[in-house]
Amino acid sequence: MSNETSLWQGGEIAKLFQCEGFDVDLAGVSIDSRSVVPGDLFIALSGDPGPRFGGGEPGARDGHDFIDMAIRNGATAVMSHREVTCSVPVIPVADTLDGLWQLGKAARQRCQGSIVAITGSSGKTTIRGWLEKLLNTIAETHASEGSFNNHWGVPLSLARMPRTTQFGVFEVGTNHPGEIAPLANLVAPDVSLLLNVLPAHIGNFADLAALRQEKLAIASGNSTLILPVSLKSETDWPRTITFGNNSESDVRGALSAPGLLTAAVFDDVFEINVPWRDPERIDSVLAVLAVLKILDVDIAWLVGEIMNLVLPEGRGNYRLASGVLVIDDSYNANPASMAMALRNLANVEGEGRKIALLGEMLELGDETEASHEAMAALVTGLDQVITFGQGFDACGFGAAHHHLGNIDELDLGDFIDSLGAGDVVLIKGSNKVFWQKGFVKSLVTALDARS
Repeated sequence: MSNETSLWQGGEIAKLFQCEGFDVDLAGVSIDSRSVVPGDLFIALSGDPGPRFGGGEPGARDGHDFIDMAIRNGATAVMSHREVTCSVPVIPVADTLDGLWQLGKAARQRCQGSIVAITGSSGKTTIRGWLEKLLNTIAETHASEGSFNNHWGVPLSLARMPRTTQFGVFEVGTNHPGEIAPLANLVAPDVSLLLNVLPAHIGNFADLAALRQEKLAIASGNSTLILPVSLKSETDWPRTITFGNNSESDVRGALSAPGLLTAAVFDDVFEINVPWRDPERIDSVLAVLAVLKILDVDIAWLVGEIMNLVLPEGRGNYRLASGVLVIDDSYNANPASMAMALRNLANVEGEGRKIALLGEMLELGDETEASHEAMAALVTGLDQVITFGQGFDACGFGAAHHHLGNIDELDLGDFIDSLGAGDVVLIKGSNKVFWQKGFVKSLVTALDARS
Protein backbone atom coordinates (compact mmCIF):
# COMPACT_ATOMS: atom_id res chain seq x y z
CA MET A 1 0.00 0.00 0.00
CA SER A 2 1.38 3.42 -0.96
CA ASN A 3 2.59 5.76 1.74
CA GLU A 4 0.61 9.00 1.46
CA THR A 5 3.51 10.95 3.02
CA SER A 6 6.10 9.82 0.46
CA LEU A 7 7.41 12.33 -2.03
CA TRP A 8 6.41 10.10 -4.93
CA GLN A 9 4.14 7.07 -4.65
CA GLY A 10 4.91 4.02 -6.71
CA GLY A 11 1.59 4.20 -8.50
CA GLU A 12 2.21 7.80 -9.55
CA ILE A 13 5.56 6.85 -11.08
CA ALA A 14 4.13 3.78 -12.80
CA LYS A 15 1.40 5.87 -14.43
CA LEU A 16 3.67 8.79 -15.32
CA PHE A 17 6.35 6.70 -17.02
CA GLN A 18 4.15 3.79 -18.11
CA CYS A 19 6.27 1.28 -16.22
CA GLU A 20 3.70 -1.29 -15.15
CA GLY A 21 4.38 -2.95 -11.85
CA PHE A 22 6.56 -0.21 -10.39
CA ASP A 23 5.42 -0.08 -6.77
CA VAL A 24 8.29 1.57 -4.88
CA ASP A 25 7.54 4.74 -2.94
CA LEU A 26 10.25 7.39 -3.19
CA ALA A 27 11.42 9.68 -0.40
CA GLY A 28 13.54 11.95 -2.60
CA VAL A 29 15.11 12.58 -5.99
CA SER A 30 18.83 12.94 -6.72
CA ILE A 31 21.04 13.37 -9.78
CA ASP A 32 24.32 13.11 -7.85
CA SER A 33 25.28 9.69 -6.51
CA ARG A 34 27.34 11.32 -3.78
CA SER A 35 24.29 13.04 -2.29
CA VAL A 36 21.92 10.08 -2.48
CA VAL A 37 20.25 9.12 0.79
CA PRO A 38 18.16 6.02 1.54
CA GLY A 39 14.82 6.15 -0.27
CA ASP A 40 15.95 8.33 -3.17
CA LEU A 41 15.31 7.91 -6.86
CA PHE A 42 18.63 8.30 -8.67
CA ILE A 43 18.30 9.82 -12.15
CA ALA A 44 21.30 8.91 -14.31
CA LEU A 45 21.81 12.03 -16.40
CA SER A 46 24.32 12.09 -19.23
CA GLY A 47 26.53 15.04 -20.08
CA ASP A 48 27.47 17.98 -17.93
CA PRO A 49 25.30 20.91 -16.80
CA GLY A 50 28.22 23.29 -16.36
CA PRO A 51 29.69 25.18 -13.41
CA ARG A 52 26.48 25.49 -11.39
CA PHE A 53 26.81 21.78 -10.60
CA GLY A 54 30.60 21.77 -10.49
CA GLY A 55 30.87 20.59 -14.08
CA GLY A 56 33.24 21.24 -16.93
CA GLU A 57 33.02 20.35 -20.58
CA PRO A 58 29.78 18.96 -22.07
CA GLY A 59 29.75 15.20 -22.12
CA ALA A 60 32.40 14.95 -19.41
CA ARG A 61 30.23 12.86 -17.09
CA ASP A 62 27.60 10.12 -17.36
CA GLY A 63 25.40 9.30 -14.40
CA HIS A 64 25.00 5.73 -15.63
CA ASP A 65 28.59 5.12 -14.54
CA PHE A 66 27.59 5.93 -10.96
CA ILE A 67 24.46 3.78 -10.59
CA ASP A 68 26.22 1.23 -8.39
CA MET A 69 27.50 3.99 -6.10
CA ALA A 70 24.00 5.49 -5.86
CA ILE A 71 22.58 2.11 -4.85
CA ARG A 72 25.30 1.63 -2.24
CA ASN A 73 24.29 5.00 -0.80
CA GLY A 74 20.68 3.91 -0.52
CA ALA A 75 18.94 4.62 -3.83
CA THR A 76 15.58 2.83 -3.87
CA ALA A 77 15.15 3.08 -7.65
CA VAL A 78 17.01 4.25 -10.74
CA MET A 79 15.91 6.13 -13.85
CA SER A 80 17.98 5.16 -16.88
CA HIS A 81 17.95 5.48 -20.66
CA ARG A 82 20.34 2.57 -20.98
CA GLU A 83 19.67 -1.09 -20.43
CA VAL A 84 21.01 -1.71 -16.94
CA THR A 85 20.98 -4.62 -14.51
CA CYS A 86 20.92 -3.69 -10.85
CA SER A 87 19.45 -4.67 -7.49
CA VAL A 88 16.72 -1.99 -7.44
CA PRO A 89 13.76 -1.26 -9.76
CA VAL A 90 14.59 0.69 -12.91
CA ILE A 91 12.41 3.34 -14.59
CA PRO A 92 13.28 3.03 -18.29
CA VAL A 93 13.03 6.24 -20.33
CA ALA A 94 14.16 7.37 -23.77
CA ASP A 95 16.21 10.17 -22.24
CA THR A 96 16.84 10.80 -18.55
CA LEU A 97 16.90 14.60 -18.94
CA ASP A 98 13.45 14.44 -20.50
CA GLY A 99 12.46 12.13 -17.66
CA LEU A 100 13.63 14.66 -15.08
CA TRP A 101 11.63 17.40 -16.81
CA GLN A 102 8.59 15.13 -16.94
CA LEU A 103 8.89 14.50 -13.20
CA GLY A 104 9.28 18.23 -12.50
CA LYS A 105 6.25 19.05 -14.64
CA ALA A 106 4.15 16.45 -12.84
CA ALA A 107 5.19 17.87 -9.46
CA ARG A 108 4.10 21.32 -10.57
CA GLN A 109 0.78 20.08 -11.91
CA ARG A 110 -0.16 18.32 -8.69
CA CYS A 111 0.77 21.32 -6.52
CA GLN A 112 -2.22 23.37 -5.38
CA GLY A 113 -0.11 26.10 -3.77
CA SER A 114 1.20 29.43 -5.06
CA ILE A 115 4.46 29.41 -7.01
CA VAL A 116 7.04 32.20 -7.35
CA ALA A 117 9.78 32.27 -10.02
CA ILE A 118 12.75 34.61 -9.58
CA THR A 119 15.33 35.79 -12.06
CA GLY A 120 17.80 38.65 -12.24
CA SER A 121 21.46 39.35 -12.73
CA SER A 122 22.25 39.64 -9.04
CA GLY A 123 20.59 38.77 -5.74
CA LYS A 124 18.38 35.85 -6.83
CA THR A 125 19.59 33.48 -4.14
CA THR A 126 19.24 36.11 -1.43
CA ILE A 127 15.65 36.89 -2.41
CA ARG A 128 14.79 33.21 -2.67
CA GLY A 129 16.16 32.57 0.81
CA TRP A 130 14.31 35.56 2.28
CA LEU A 131 10.99 34.55 0.76
CA GLU A 132 11.45 30.96 1.88
CA LYS A 133 12.05 32.04 5.47
CA LEU A 134 9.16 34.51 5.56
CA LEU A 135 6.63 32.24 3.87
CA ASN A 136 7.64 29.28 6.04
CA THR A 137 6.30 31.18 9.04
CA ILE A 138 2.85 31.01 7.41
CA ALA A 139 2.60 27.69 5.60
CA GLU A 140 4.60 24.79 4.18
CA THR A 141 7.12 26.27 1.75
CA HIS A 142 9.45 24.56 -0.71
CA ALA A 143 12.33 26.36 -2.43
CA SER A 144 15.18 25.55 -4.75
CA GLU A 145 18.53 24.96 -3.09
CA GLY A 146 21.92 26.53 -3.71
CA SER A 147 22.07 27.80 -7.27
CA PHE A 148 19.96 25.06 -8.82
CA ASN A 149 18.58 27.39 -11.47
CA ASN A 150 19.49 25.90 -14.85
CA HIS A 151 18.04 23.20 -17.11
CA TRP A 152 19.04 20.51 -14.61
CA GLY A 153 18.49 22.42 -11.38
CA VAL A 154 15.00 23.83 -12.02
CA PRO A 155 13.28 20.53 -12.90
CA LEU A 156 15.16 18.83 -10.05
CA SER A 157 13.94 21.45 -7.58
CA LEU A 158 10.38 20.98 -8.84
CA ALA A 159 10.65 17.19 -8.68
CA ARG A 160 11.60 17.50 -4.99
CA MET A 161 8.52 19.60 -4.14
CA PRO A 162 6.18 17.79 -1.72
CA ARG A 163 2.56 17.42 -2.80
CA THR A 164 1.45 19.40 0.30
CA THR A 165 3.48 22.51 -0.60
CA GLN A 166 1.52 25.74 -0.20
CA PHE A 167 4.25 28.13 -1.36
CA GLY A 168 7.02 27.31 -3.85
CA VAL A 169 9.95 29.62 -4.60
CA PHE A 170 12.28 28.86 -7.52
CA GLU A 171 15.32 30.55 -9.05
CA VAL A 172 15.67 30.67 -12.83
CA GLY A 173 19.00 31.63 -14.37
CA THR A 174 20.48 32.08 -17.82
CA ASN A 175 23.83 32.08 -19.58
CA HIS A 176 22.55 31.93 -23.15
CA PRO A 177 19.60 33.33 -25.12
CA GLY A 178 16.45 31.25 -24.98
CA GLU A 179 17.07 29.52 -21.64
CA ILE A 180 14.61 31.32 -19.36
CA ALA A 181 11.36 30.90 -21.33
CA PRO A 182 11.20 27.06 -21.24
CA LEU A 183 12.22 27.03 -17.57
CA ALA A 184 9.58 29.63 -16.71
CA ASN A 185 6.97 27.61 -18.59
CA LEU A 186 7.99 24.55 -16.58
CA VAL A 187 7.71 26.39 -13.25
CA ALA A 188 4.37 27.93 -14.37
CA PRO A 189 4.58 30.66 -11.72
CA ASP A 190 1.74 32.60 -10.19
CA VAL A 191 4.23 35.39 -9.45
CA SER A 192 7.24 36.16 -11.66
CA LEU A 193 9.93 38.39 -10.16
CA LEU A 194 12.58 40.13 -12.26
CA LEU A 195 14.90 41.59 -9.67
CA ASN A 196 17.32 43.47 -11.94
CA VAL A 197 19.15 43.37 -15.27
CA LEU A 198 22.88 44.05 -15.01
CA PRO A 199 25.83 43.28 -17.30
CA ALA A 200 26.36 39.83 -15.78
CA HIS A 201 26.70 36.71 -17.99
CA ILE A 202 26.37 39.12 -20.91
CA GLY A 203 29.13 37.47 -22.92
CA ASN A 204 26.69 35.27 -24.88
CA PHE A 205 24.20 38.08 -25.60
CA ALA A 206 24.33 40.66 -28.36
CA ASP A 207 23.90 43.55 -25.93
CA LEU A 208 22.19 44.60 -22.70
CA ALA A 209 18.86 45.01 -24.52
CA ALA A 210 18.98 41.35 -25.57
CA LEU A 211 19.75 40.36 -21.99
CA ARG A 212 16.76 42.41 -20.76
CA GLN A 213 14.42 40.58 -23.12
CA GLU A 214 15.81 37.24 -21.98
CA LYS A 215 15.18 38.13 -18.33
CA LEU A 216 11.68 39.43 -19.07
CA ALA A 217 10.81 35.94 -20.35
CA ILE A 218 10.38 34.98 -16.68
CA ALA A 219 6.77 36.14 -17.10
CA SER A 220 4.81 33.07 -18.07
CA GLY A 221 1.23 31.89 -18.35
CA ASN A 222 -1.10 33.85 -16.08
CA SER A 223 1.58 35.12 -13.74
CA THR A 224 1.84 38.62 -12.33
CA LEU A 225 5.20 40.13 -13.27
CA ILE A 226 7.03 42.13 -10.60
CA LEU A 227 9.90 44.24 -11.93
CA PRO A 228 11.87 47.44 -11.31
CA VAL A 229 9.94 50.54 -12.34
CA SER A 230 12.78 51.42 -14.73
CA LEU A 231 11.97 48.32 -16.80
CA LYS A 232 8.21 48.76 -17.06
CA SER A 233 8.43 50.32 -20.53
CA GLU A 234 10.36 47.27 -21.78
CA THR A 235 7.39 44.91 -21.57
CA ASP A 236 3.74 44.76 -22.58
CA TRP A 237 2.91 42.01 -20.08
CA PRO A 238 -0.68 42.67 -18.99
CA ARG A 239 -0.21 42.14 -15.22
CA THR A 240 2.74 44.07 -13.84
CA ILE A 241 3.70 45.44 -10.43
CA THR A 242 6.69 47.77 -10.11
CA PHE A 243 9.06 48.50 -7.25
CA GLY A 244 11.60 51.27 -6.74
CA ASN A 245 12.39 54.44 -4.84
CA ASN A 246 10.23 56.91 -6.76
CA SER A 247 6.58 57.90 -6.65
CA GLU A 248 5.73 56.03 -9.86
CA SER A 249 6.44 52.65 -8.26
CA ASP A 250 3.58 50.51 -6.97
CA VAL A 251 5.85 49.43 -4.12
CA ARG A 252 8.24 52.19 -3.13
CA GLY A 253 10.45 53.11 -0.25
CA ALA A 254 13.65 54.67 1.05
CA LEU A 255 15.57 54.92 4.28
CA SER A 256 13.94 57.60 6.43
CA ALA A 257 16.67 57.16 9.04
CA PRO A 258 19.69 54.86 9.38
CA GLY A 259 18.30 51.34 9.61
CA LEU A 260 14.68 52.43 9.11
CA LEU A 261 12.90 51.82 5.82
CA THR A 262 9.64 53.61 5.12
CA ALA A 263 7.86 51.54 2.49
CA ALA A 264 4.55 52.09 0.71
CA VAL A 265 2.89 48.98 -0.70
CA PHE A 266 0.17 50.54 -2.82
CA ASP A 267 -1.86 52.41 -0.17
CA ASP A 268 -0.35 50.75 2.89
CA VAL A 269 2.68 52.30 4.60
CA PHE A 270 5.09 50.31 6.78
CA GLU A 271 8.04 51.28 8.97
CA ILE A 272 10.57 48.46 8.75
CA ASN A 273 13.85 48.02 10.61
CA VAL A 274 16.49 46.80 8.18
CA PRO A 275 20.15 45.94 8.77
CA TRP A 276 21.31 47.37 5.41
CA ARG A 277 21.93 50.80 3.95
CA ASP A 278 22.84 50.15 0.32
CA PRO A 279 20.17 50.85 -2.35
CA GLU A 280 20.46 47.38 -3.88
CA ARG A 281 19.47 45.65 -0.63
CA ILE A 282 16.63 48.11 -0.10
CA ASP A 283 15.34 47.31 -3.60
CA SER A 284 15.45 43.64 -2.65
CA VAL A 285 13.30 44.31 0.41
CA LEU A 286 10.82 46.22 -1.76
CA ALA A 287 10.72 43.31 -4.21
CA VAL A 288 9.96 40.93 -1.33
CA LEU A 289 7.13 43.18 -0.17
CA ALA A 290 5.69 43.18 -3.69
CA VAL A 291 5.74 39.37 -3.83
CA LEU A 292 4.07 39.11 -0.43
CA LYS A 293 1.38 41.55 -1.57
CA ILE A 294 0.55 39.54 -4.68
CA LEU A 295 0.47 36.35 -2.60
CA ASP A 296 -2.08 38.08 -0.35
CA VAL A 297 0.12 37.64 2.70
CA ASP A 298 -0.38 39.82 5.78
CA ILE A 299 2.69 42.05 5.45
CA ALA A 300 2.08 43.82 8.76
CA TRP A 301 2.38 40.46 10.53
CA LEU A 302 5.78 39.79 8.90
CA VAL A 303 7.36 43.25 9.21
CA GLY A 304 9.19 42.27 12.39
CA GLU A 305 10.68 39.22 10.68
CA ILE A 306 12.40 41.29 8.00
CA MET A 307 14.95 42.62 10.51
CA ASN A 308 16.01 39.01 11.14
CA LEU A 309 16.69 38.19 7.49
CA VAL A 310 20.28 37.28 6.78
CA LEU A 311 22.39 37.11 3.64
CA PRO A 312 23.30 33.68 2.28
CA GLU A 313 26.93 32.73 2.82
CA GLY A 314 29.33 34.49 0.48
CA ARG A 315 26.96 37.37 -0.34
CA GLY A 316 28.40 40.14 1.81
CA ASN A 317 28.45 38.51 5.23
CA TYR A 318 30.51 40.10 8.00
CA ARG A 319 32.87 37.82 9.92
CA LEU A 320 35.10 39.07 12.75
CA ALA A 321 38.29 37.06 13.24
CA SER A 322 41.22 38.08 15.43
CA GLY A 323 40.03 41.68 15.38
CA VAL A 324 39.87 41.77 11.57
CA LEU A 325 36.50 42.32 9.89
CA VAL A 326 36.23 40.02 6.85
CA ILE A 327 33.47 40.86 4.37
CA ASP A 328 32.74 37.62 2.55
CA ASP A 329 31.27 38.53 -0.84
CA SER A 330 33.11 35.71 -2.55
CA TYR A 331 30.24 33.73 -4.07
CA ASN A 332 30.19 35.59 -7.38
CA ALA A 333 30.70 38.96 -9.02
CA ASN A 334 29.54 41.21 -11.83
CA PRO A 335 30.27 44.91 -12.41
CA ALA A 336 27.24 46.12 -10.47
CA SER A 337 27.70 43.84 -7.47
CA MET A 338 31.43 44.54 -7.29
CA ALA A 339 30.77 48.29 -7.41
CA MET A 340 28.23 47.87 -4.61
CA ALA A 341 30.70 45.87 -2.53
CA LEU A 342 33.42 48.48 -2.98
CA ARG A 343 31.07 51.32 -2.03
CA ASN A 344 30.06 49.42 1.09
CA LEU A 345 33.70 48.83 1.99
CA ALA A 346 34.43 52.55 1.64
CA ASN A 347 31.54 53.33 4.00
CA VAL A 348 32.54 50.92 6.76
CA GLU A 349 33.33 52.94 9.87
CA GLY A 350 36.54 52.42 11.80
CA GLU A 351 40.15 53.48 12.05
CA GLY A 352 41.70 50.37 10.54
CA ARG A 353 42.86 49.89 6.97
CA LYS A 354 40.44 49.03 4.18
CA ILE A 355 41.70 46.25 1.93
CA ALA A 356 40.09 44.65 -1.12
CA LEU A 357 40.93 41.28 -2.63
CA LEU A 358 39.25 41.36 -6.04
CA GLY A 359 38.88 38.43 -8.41
CA GLU A 360 38.18 38.81 -12.10
CA MET A 361 34.60 38.97 -13.36
CA LEU A 362 33.73 36.32 -15.93
CA GLU A 363 31.26 35.92 -18.81
CA LEU A 364 31.32 39.62 -19.76
CA GLY A 365 32.32 39.18 -23.41
CA ASP A 366 33.28 42.43 -25.12
CA GLU A 367 32.55 44.31 -21.87
CA THR A 368 35.35 42.53 -19.98
CA GLU A 369 38.10 45.14 -20.27
CA ALA A 370 35.89 48.19 -19.69
CA SER A 371 34.10 46.55 -16.76
CA HIS A 372 37.34 45.79 -14.94
CA GLU A 373 38.80 49.21 -15.67
CA ALA A 374 35.66 50.82 -14.22
CA MET A 375 36.61 49.42 -10.81
CA ALA A 376 39.73 51.62 -10.72
CA ALA A 377 37.67 54.70 -9.86
CA LEU A 378 36.10 52.88 -6.91
CA VAL A 379 39.30 51.71 -5.22
CA THR A 380 41.17 54.99 -5.04
CA GLY A 381 40.34 55.58 -1.38
CA LEU A 382 41.32 52.11 -0.21
CA ASP A 383 44.56 51.29 1.56
CA GLN A 384 45.38 48.16 -0.40
CA VAL A 385 43.97 46.30 -3.40
CA ILE A 386 45.10 42.87 -4.59
CA THR A 387 43.67 41.65 -7.88
CA PHE A 388 43.47 38.13 -9.29
CA GLY A 389 42.83 36.78 -12.77
CA GLN A 390 43.29 37.86 -16.35
CA GLY A 391 40.37 40.29 -16.28
CA PHE A 392 42.43 42.71 -14.20
CA ASP A 393 45.66 42.23 -16.19
CA ALA A 394 45.49 45.48 -18.16
CA CYS A 395 43.75 47.67 -15.60
CA GLY A 396 46.83 49.38 -14.23
CA PHE A 397 45.50 50.08 -10.76
CA GLY A 398 48.89 51.61 -10.02
CA ALA A 399 52.14 50.55 -8.42
CA ALA A 400 50.58 50.69 -4.97
CA HIS A 401 48.24 47.86 -5.88
CA HIS A 402 49.40 44.30 -6.31
CA HIS A 403 48.43 42.01 -9.13
CA LEU A 404 48.51 38.23 -8.96
CA GLY A 405 47.42 35.82 -11.65
CA ASN A 406 45.79 33.32 -9.29
CA ILE A 407 44.68 33.24 -5.64
CA ASP A 408 47.00 30.26 -5.09
CA GLU A 409 49.92 32.65 -5.61
CA LEU A 410 48.98 34.62 -2.52
CA ASP A 411 51.14 33.81 0.49
CA LEU A 412 48.33 33.51 3.03
CA GLY A 413 50.70 33.56 5.99
CA ASP A 414 52.37 36.78 4.89
CA PHE A 415 49.02 38.38 4.14
CA ILE A 416 47.64 37.50 7.57
CA ASP A 417 50.80 38.79 9.25
CA SER A 418 50.18 42.13 7.55
CA LEU A 419 46.70 42.50 9.06
CA GLY A 420 46.01 44.29 12.31
CA ALA A 421 43.05 44.68 14.62
CA GLY A 422 40.48 47.02 13.10
CA ASP A 423 41.41 46.25 9.50
CA VAL A 424 38.55 45.48 7.09
CA VAL A 425 39.11 42.98 4.26
CA LEU A 426 36.66 42.56 1.36
CA ILE A 427 36.82 39.38 -0.73
CA LYS A 428 34.89 39.72 -3.99
CA GLY A 429 35.19 37.89 -7.29
CA SER A 430 33.64 35.41 -9.67
CA ASN A 431 32.72 32.04 -8.24
CA LYS A 432 35.81 30.13 -9.30
CA VAL A 433 38.30 32.68 -7.96
CA PHE A 434 37.63 32.48 -4.22
CA TRP A 435 34.42 30.52 -3.52
CA GLN A 436 35.31 27.25 -5.21
CA LYS A 437 38.67 27.26 -3.46
CA GLY A 438 37.20 27.88 -0.01
CA PHE A 439 39.47 30.89 0.42
CA VAL A 440 37.41 32.80 2.99
CA LYS A 441 37.19 29.76 5.25
CA SER A 442 40.96 29.34 5.04
CA LEU A 443 41.50 33.03 5.78
CA VAL A 444 39.16 33.12 8.78
CA THR A 445 40.53 29.85 10.17
CA ALA A 446 44.09 31.13 9.93
CA LEU A 447 43.13 34.46 11.54
CA ASP A 448 41.39 32.67 14.41
CA ALA A 449 44.43 30.47 14.92
CA ARG A 450 46.67 33.44 15.62
CA SER A 451 44.39 34.79 18.37
